[in-house]
Amino acid sequence: MRMSAYKDDLRYLYTELLKHPAFLENGVAFLEKNSKAAFEALFMEKCALVSNYDSFIEAATKLTCFFNDGHTNIELPYTASNLCLRLKCEWDKEDANNLVLSEPYEEIPAHAKITHVEDVPIDEIIQLMASFIPHENIYLVKSRIIRYPYRNYHVFSELNLKRLFGAKTSYLIAFNVNGQLVTKAVPLLHYDGYPAFAPDEEFLTYEIKDNVAIMHLKSCIFNDVYKDSLKELASICKSRGIKTFILDLSENMGGDSTAIEHFISYTHCKKYRVYEMVNYSSGNAEFVTRREDETENRQQEVLLPEKIYCKVSFDTFSSARTFAVTLCDNRIAEVIGNPTGGKPNSYGMPRKCVMPKTYTRFRVSTSRFRRPDSRKDDEISLFPSKK
Repeated sequence: MRMSAYKDDLRYLYTELLKHPAFLENGVAFLEKNSKAAFEALFMEKCALVSNYDSFIEAATKLTCFFNDGHTNIELPYTASNLCLRLKCEWDKEDANNLVLSEPYEEIPAHAKITHVEDVPIDEIIQLMASFIPHENIYLVKSRIIRYPYRNYHVFSELNLKRLFGAKTSYLIAFNVNGQLVTKAVPLLHYDGYPAFAPDEEFLTYEIKDNVAIMHLKSCIFNDVYKDSLKELASICKSRGIKTFILDLSENMGGDSTAIEHFISYTHCKKYRVYEMVNYSSGNAEFVTRREDETENRQQEVLLPEKIYCKVSFDTFSSARTFAVTLCDNRIAEVIGNPTGGKPNSYGMPRKCVMPKTYTRFRVSTSRFRRPDSRKDDEISLFPSKK
């Protein structure tokens, strides 16, 4: 492809990013450090460096990173021709600072800690990845490097390993196996479907454990399964005298915010405040909801227990973050787990776009969201009260 095509697409991206709410809001602290002039200077600098596909993606990534917005990003889907290290991993449930194998790799057992890549500690890898992953806090970076199914996020994609360590056919990975350091040369192999988003039909499960009802909601989907499950759980809790309910959003990256209001209708709260949403799609601020307004809770006939916990993690993002923050700010639920990848006040409702010449997919936020409790506007994450 000609260099002019890359530059044309970069200008197309730049023009669409000028519609970001950050440039349309008045008196926002964001613009004190990140003005349109600074954005234009960044565009001119990066455009001058574009000479091939890799430098084009690098430039496009830097432009989307400008906004500190997880919803404004480049998406490069894996194909069967792309390479990666097939290491299935997760953040340790006991200590979320540790990256561990979720499945065995050859003779390395599951739960072995991954300590280094090419002699670089995982903590440093996270900081390096943060420079080319649009994010709202470092927890979102930690989530996306192992959970977001695009090669420009996946820490073990050839694209990112080449960025960090140069082109190789294999990379040295160090594991801590029962206190012993084991280093292996892990080869690049063709992508085999990991990581990937969970199918929608697997979005909800529930269980009763030690007289506690737990609903695992892996995506915010408002449908009959969701509505019927909540109704059934409320009836089970009442009939069995269950006093504690856990809403598990720890693997939930978002979806439909309509699910929040319906959940609240099964709680004991009388009134609550919602997120403030300001839509800038037209180029002007249009208030969809205001956080000062109180909503009367239209309670269901049978309610969930009064004691509700909401479990969150680095993966809790977008509408799931909104869900958890709404429950927290209205004192409906106590938050447990690990900090959320989504910042409580952020941008969202992105437009999905495609560049005309390289067909690169990207998204640009259209709306600004502010949490119900304005006293906590400066928080960078929803921090749990306990593990």
